[in-house]
Amino acid sequence: MLVTDEQMQAAARWLWFELGIAAELSGAAAIAALHSSTYVPAAQEKVCALICGAGADGIV
Repeated sequence: MLVTDEQMQAAARWLWFELGIAAELSGAAAIAALHSSTYVPAAQEKVCALICGAGADGIV
């Protein structure tokens, strides 16, 4: 799945401001896919997103 830089930035900002997690943009890609509806889980599907990196690039 493809997400834009802007979608990853928005996801990184959300992770920081809502959860206190500082993630690099690539580390926020899975959340970006979920937040932008690029990936929509099926009914009853359980989703796990791996968030990696400890950067602050592009979150503010």
